[in-house]
Amino acid sequence: MTNAVFDGATLRMHSHLCVFHHGGAERDDLLIPFLSDGLRSGEACQYFAVAGEKDDAEQRLGGPHPRLRVQEPGSRYQCDDVLDSDAILAELDEWSQGEGTSCRIAGDMGWAGGSLRSQDQLDALFRHEINAGLWVNRRPVYALCFYDLDLFDGDVIIPMVKAHPQIWMTGVLVDNPYHEQSAI
Repeated sequence: MTNAVFDGATLRMHSHLCVFHHGGAERDDLLIPFLSDGLRSGEACQYFAVAGEKDDAEQRLGGPHPRLRVQEPGSRYQCDDVLDSDAILAELDEWSQGEGTSCRIAGDMGWAGGSLRSQDQLDALFRHEINAGLWVNRRPVYALCFYDLDLFDGDVIIPMVKAHPQIWMTGVLVDNPYHEQSAI
């Protein structure tokens, strides 16, 4: 099992990375090579796309491909209008165990952004990111969470910085000294 490369930076297995970007074109310039490299090396890849982008994303990744799963989660992972982290992680756990190889997971977090209308919803996203980081440490995965700086403001960005052990911004990958590691 080799380390993954993301925009020229080497990622360790169990990486949980917050990727800040501007717009879909920059996201795709980072996302497509990362997942395509995983598919070429025999890893399973899953991408959580925003509504309306599933087919296009799958096509740009060379799909359909037996090791590629692209989905548009929408409101599917919500309970009482709040993000249901347990449902997401249970499904990812089942999928990753069934693949029998290391996995790459990426999500355009814009899919969850439409539900951030209250502090409870933002708190649920923060808890999910913390729990996702704990889950990533137990599975042979690389996980990238894409946050578009054109969509999200400081009310979202600051908690997401705290929820990720590594941050990528403008071509620089940094270990995050502000990372909160405890489960909530």
